[in-house]
Amino acid sequence: MTDKLLKGFSGYFMIILQTILFGVAGYVLSLPNLGAVSMLILFVDLVLLRGYFTVANGEAALINLLGKYKGTINVAGFYWSHPFRKIIKTSLKDNVQHIGPWESFAKDGVALELNVECRWQIKDAAKVHFGMSDVQETVNSITKEKAQTLVEMYPFDNANGVSLRLHSNEINSALMTSLKVQLAEFGILLQGVRFNSIRMINRKRSTQDAMVLAKKMVEEVHEIEQLSDHQKSDMQLQLLSILMTE
Repeated sequence: MTDKLLKGFSGYFMIILQTILFGVAGYVLSLPNLGAVSMLILFVDLVLLRGYFTVANGEAALINLLGKYKGTINVAGFYWSHPFRKIIKTSLKDNVQHIGPWESFAKDGVALELNVECRWQIKDAAKVHFGMSDVQETVNSITKEKAQTLVEMYPFDNANGVSLRLHSNEINSALMTSLKVQLAEFGILLQGVRFNSIRMINRKRSTQDAMVLAKKMVEEVHEIEQLSDHQKSDMQLQLLSILMTE
């Protein structure tokens, strides 16, 4: 269900009509044997008072009558509608939502902590209201899913191509493109999204990296002339022990 925009009936004009109706009730009351009619007119006039409502700037009012959606008013003003309608108001203002942190992995297996900032607003109030139970939770879920899928497509470091560490503009642009289309299907306009942080966490050295580094450091220690053979052996053992724990 999408927005069916209504112009809305002016509340100020309705006040004038009700004032006239109230005057008619007073005139009828002055006539003989018409007191009941006057009271009926006055009762109707009082019931009509329930029809007034306001719409603020940056707000949409969804009008339901007897359980059926009748339309949406998204222009600020003072209005009148059927006294037995139900008004559901939805904010159309910008929302800034911080999503995360959560952990994921890059294409090259590096463990990462991700944090995303998303700026959005409701574009189709009816679609949002009738299509989801919690708009912020929906935005959170979709954004997290798209961000995680994107991160898994790129390595954290890459000397010959796009990497998560060095190409933030390209990564943010790709996230914006994919997320904008997805949220539009739910009646949400995406105004901006970016990774606040893509942080490497607890990266362990691979066995191959550790062996190369160990060999290099052992050779460097062996070349130190100021140390005795015994001191060199002790230092080499300590370095190997540290590398093994990493």
